[in-house]
Amino acid sequence: FGADEPIDVEILGYDIPTGTRLAKDVEALLRDVRGVTDIQIGREEGLPEFQIRIRPDRVSSFGLTTSRVSEIVRGAIEGIEAAIYVDPKTGREHKIRVRLREEDRRRPEDLIRLPIPAINGKAIPLANVAEIVQTRGPVQLERKYQQRIVHVTANTSGRDLGSIASEIEEKISKMKIPEGFSVTLKGARLEQKEAFQMLLFSLVLAILLVYMVLASQFGSLLHPFLIMFSVPLGFIGVLWALFLTGNTLSVISFIGIIMMVGIVVSNAIILIEFINRLYKEEGFELKEAIVRGGRIRLRPILMTSLTTVFGLTPMALGFGEGAEANASLAIAVIGGLLTSMFLTLVFIPTLYFMVEKWRASRKTGSA
Repeated sequence: FGADEPIDVEILGYDIPTGTRLAKDVEALLRDVRGVTDIQIGREEGLPEFQIRIRPDRVSSFGLTTSRVSEIVRGAIEGIEAAIYVDPKTGREHKIRVRLREEDRRRPEDLIRLPIPAINGKAIPLANVAEIVQTRGPVQLERKYQQRIVHVTANTSGRDLGSIASEIEEKISKMKIPEGFSVTLKGARLEQKEAFQMLLFSLVLAILLVYMVLASQFGSLLHPFLIMFSVPLGFIGVLWALFLTGNTLSVISFIGIIMMVGIVVSNAIILIEFINRLYKEEGFELKEAIVRGGRIRLRPILMTSLTTVFGLTPMALGFGEGAEANASLAIAVIGGLLTSMFLTLVFIPTLYFMVEKWRASRKTGSA
């Protein structure tokens, strides 16, 4: 779907040590989930560094400011660009940077003794207004929504993404998350949810459009409604086919379901249209029209369904390089079509018989 990793747990929060600790907790959590592999924490431990923590109360007592102390320390370590020298022969510019000598800024003790000019003209050591702490700083800080973020990523193996993500979300909900932090599961799982929402909307829209077309062709709202009952019959076959073949309900198989909707209704259309003609135009009794229509339309229904099944069989078997990626699409269509084909021949005529009997009884009662 475009995500770098199937599993991506995002930890949002400002404090670096707390974020690192939560990332390690999430890493341990993921190791307990079956099917999760290649777990990585996005924020590296970092390199050792010295942090100069300025004490505001001491700084103000000497008539200094935090920014002034910071400038002096930065100038001593990094240097200050004092001038630009232009080579008279080549005309090239060279920046002149002034800072302490290497031997005067090599050790932490050198920083402690760094002279800071106070307001009375005297120089005081840096140790009087700040303390130096050795720690580790991250190599890189990522931000999202103006907050620091840590990614804990992982791959999946031997198990579907949906069940893994559900288990991870359940474990995350039981974590004790400090105030100011949030831990959420993103990655391919989020994109999968969005894709399923769009596909579900497409499925509902497809069913609605098919019903509207049938209603306009039949000139009735009831008979197209009977025909649409073949769609849930196809859903039964889809679920069983995916279960028996060890596949899951994925985006690819969902596309197969949408294709199946347009295919399975054709069998019911062939059957209901012919029964309607026998019953209403040619004057057959209701039961005789249903039996005769089912017998005559059996061959066309079998032919259209079986040709589609045989045509999709190579795709379902996954012949060819990379063909297994689309196998679930063919399996979904084949399962739904086979089940709907057999159930349509029994369920749809029975439903038609019950509805027409009810309509006839209403007409008799009103008369």
